[in-house]
Amino acid sequence: MGCGLIMVRRIYMTKFEIYSKCPALYLPSKVEDYTYVIDNFSNLKACIGHEIIVYGLASKKGEHTSQRGVPYTSYHLTDSDDSASFVLFGDENSRVKEENQPMHIKGVIELVKGKYQINNASIIDDEKAGRIVPVYDGIKGKLIKAVANKSLQCNIGESQIKKGKDQIYLELECLFGESIESVLVELGFAGTMSVENLLNNVHNPKVVYEFYKSIEMLKRLSTALMAGAILKERKCVPTNPFQVTPKIDDKLLTKYIPFTLTGEQFYVASQIIERLCNGPTSLDGLLIGDVGTGKTVILAMAARQVLLSQTNSKVIFLAPNVSLCKQLSREICAMIPEVKSALVCAESNSYTNEARLIFGTTALLFKEFKDVELLIIDEQQQLSVDQRRKIKSIHYLEASATPIPRTLALTKYSNDNVFFLKHQHLPKDICTRVVYKEQGSDLMRSIHETLSYGCKVLIVCPKRDGEGNNNKMIDAESLASSLNLHFPGMVRVYHSALDDKECEIVLNEFKTHIPIMVSTSKIQVGLTIPDLRHCIVYGAERFGLTTLHQIRGRLARTQPQSGSNWGKFDLFLPNKPSESTLNRLNVLTQSCDGFYISEKDLELRGAGELLSGGKKQHGSTVSLIKNINVDFGRLAAAIEYLETLTQKINQPTCLHLNSSS
Repeated sequence: MGCGLIMVRRIYMTKFEIYSKCPALYLPSKVEDYTYVIDNFSNLKACIGHEIIVYGLASKKGEHTSQRGVPYTSYHLTDSDDSASFVLFGDENSRVKEENQPMHIKGVIELVKGKYQINNASIIDDEKAGRIVPVYDGIKGKLIKAVANKSLQCNIGESQIKKGKDQIYLELECLFGESIESVLVELGFAGTMSVENLLNNVHNPKVVYEFYKSIEMLKRLSTALMAGAILKERKCVPTNPFQVTPKIDDKLLTKYIPFTLTGEQFYVASQIIERLCNGPTSLDGLLIGDVGTGKTVILAMAARQVLLSQTNSKVIFLAPNVSLCKQLSREICAMIPEVKSALVCAESNSYTNEARLIFGTTALLFKEFKDVELLIIDEQQQLSVDQRRKIKSIHYLEASATPIPRTLALTKYSNDNVFFLKHQHLPKDICTRVVYKEQGSDLMRSIHETLSYGCKVLIVCPKRDGEGNNNKMIDAESLASSLNLHFPGMVRVYHSALDDKECEIVLNEFKTHIPIMVSTSKIQVGLTIPDLRHCIVYGAERFGLTTLHQIRGRLARTQPQSGSNWGKFDLFLPNKPSESTLNRLNVLTQSCDGFYISEKDLELRGAGELLSGGKKQHGSTVSLIKNINVDFGRLAAAIEYLETLTQKINQPTCLHLNSSS
């Protein structure tokens, strides 16, 4: 089967299409166990303190109002000998149509003054009572959860299960050809664990344990499908043409580096240069290193190797904003003074054909370049997949302290192209804390304290101005005006509405004589501000983990004249946070490791689309089986296992003939 056909088959149905056309592949997220039903009230004593379902005749006692003003209705539930009382709120009452109506009521049994009560009561549909019922999630903006459950519960029968199995087999055939049955047996999907049985166990569960075991097996299958697709894609996608080039000697390579490299820095640079020079294929790599680990020097060494070993080749640095682009240009050009450089951004274009070292923002994407040997993308998390591959190059090298979820997920099965810097050459002592509205005066004292040391304060807001500010969240412009009343002439504001020249003026003032700057997240990448020791993020719940870590990376980038290299990072919450928000922000209070934070971000946001052509950089990973996650922790192992397995299965059998016969 040709690669072109494979790529066509990889276009999966959306979640809603699966729900509509092949619901057996729209998996439930959990089950509710309604098997234990009491219809003889003499057995209720043994159930005190437990949540069960009670069957009896319901009759209305009266209507009431709670102390908080919420209306509710009380009922009796009776059998021939005894009764239990319960209450219902809101729409549940409309389901009681008549006196002595037979009903199943779920709740916790309590005995109060010799009378049974059913607390936290709810009505259970008759068709669910006595069964284990699968529960399906809805689709945001397309499918209400209640509608999904009404449509799917009890309605996925044998024909739908077979249709789902056939879809999975089509996918498996696409990936493994005639080896499909052998692969399934080797992976454990046979007998009671066959694909058909697993689908039946999750949609028509008989035992709770079997449901969750089947979900885990289908998760394993989904991971195997992704691993198989990645393997198939590797064989189908051609690599860029590659030519072995000589390595320049270490003395020439490090000639203009302004400090002595650490052992880790030299090792990582050597790894990258080895791949650039000797392959075996062109490099499509990722350099992961936290702020202060020396990423810029490593990138400069890679560029220097290419430019000094080849006479006509070009190296391009792509950066997300003008300020970072100019900073990179100054630092890199100082380490590669032998070649002509150029800067291409919205306000400047010094490019000529003679330039071999080119720096630019996304303005580069509108130009044509020839002989590009290496494209380096700094702060790759700020750019889309299309932007990062628009310029054609032999080699690609991306860099980030906090790679986006999709990129981080890709590293889990392509370790030969991932390079890590883990040690900071300038250690930092950053104190990160969550600050609540009630602690506002403490925050102001902390600002005064920082300024008293002759250091600078950065305050980051989620919005640049008050336009469309319906939720009354303070913006950068308003906060800067307010702070100017307390610190007259000491505050500047920095955001995307300023043109490049205005931004440069504000940054230069902040780097020199202005002690306080109010900014949006525009400040987050790459910039070095001398003596910046204190950062406050206003409305921190509105920022992502990696963005917050990037902002924190602006702190303590220069060594103080004496003492530790300290910094304060305050996550200010003007409103009461949800438990999930607080758990997310506490990731930052617990760790300053950018890679760890990126891992947590991947867990929270999802990996997006992993296969080539995918553009979603976070979110759910496209899979044939819906509502189930690919297990990224096992993906690399699954790829390696399937590669070995398919080679073993497809190996021709050798017949050893007895020579004496």
